[in-house]
Amino acid sequence: MRRPKVQRLCLSLVLASLFFGSVCCAQVADIRERFLHSDELMIAAHRAAHEDFPENSIEAIHQAIEIGVDIIELDIRVTKDGVPVIMHDQTIDRTTTGSGNIELLDFEAIHSLKLLHNGKATDQTIPTLKAALFACKDKVMVDMDMKTDQIDAVLQVVAESGTADQLIFFDADWGVLGEIRKKLSGAYLMPRTYKRGEIKKAVKKLDPVAIHIDPSFYDRRTVKLAKKHGVRIWINSLGDRDHALRGHQDVKGSIEWVERGANMVQTDLPEFWVSVRDGM
Repeated sequence: MRRPKVQRLCLSLVLASLFFGSVCCAQVADIRERFLHSDELMIAAHRAAHEDFPENSIEAIHQAIEIGVDIIELDIRVTKDGVPVIMHDQTIDRTTTGSGNIELLDFEAIHSLKLLHNGKATDQTIPTLKAALFACKDKVMVDMDMKTDQIDAVLQVVAESGTADQLIFFDADWGVLGEIRKKLSGAYLMPRTYKRGEIKKAVKKLDPVAIHIDPSFYDRRTVKLAKKHGVRIWINSLGDRDHALRGHQDVKGSIEWVERGANMVQTDLPEFWVSVRDGM
């Protein structure tokens, strides 16, 4: 008996969905395995891939995933009425068609505003954390840059999205990270450190999977200490380094820089750094 065409089409769509779903799950599982059990270089897209799209937008997230980054850095804030959203600045003035302190505005007041790119309005709107996490789900890990202390609101969204094992929580405030660990057992933490001596303290206090260091103390002793404690080393290529690379894509120099010991690089040039990673 021949199946009706509509029935066969529905079956094909279901099978395709299952196939691509399993591919995506395998994708993030591979990234997480390398993150936890290797020293391989991993690339993080700062505020997603915002060369062609607004920073911290859903389209920038899609672009970063297409480029092939391992991690997408997103800035987390919470509106006055308790909705976690993606926004770097305290105010929405620089990045949207609106103005005001995002923590003093209700989501209803900002959800229809347009994100800016190179100063011009786009069709992109301020993403909720939930929308951003579902865009990343099963595809890529996420650096949760906690620009809020409203932990419960954030963790509720994490639970609803089922993405806890894809997330790395980052903060310079170790107290916030400590509270996250209490509320989310097994959370991957990455504290910021400002000098070498803080690494041992951070390991003892937080048991992190990675340590954020600054170029000012990126040296052999720092790398040796981090390796001793079994933590990954995150460093930024942002600012002067990325600016120089825009003018001259120095692959050799970039490889030499990370071969000094850093194994996680955050950048505004994700396409270049993915090519460096893949060429090592």
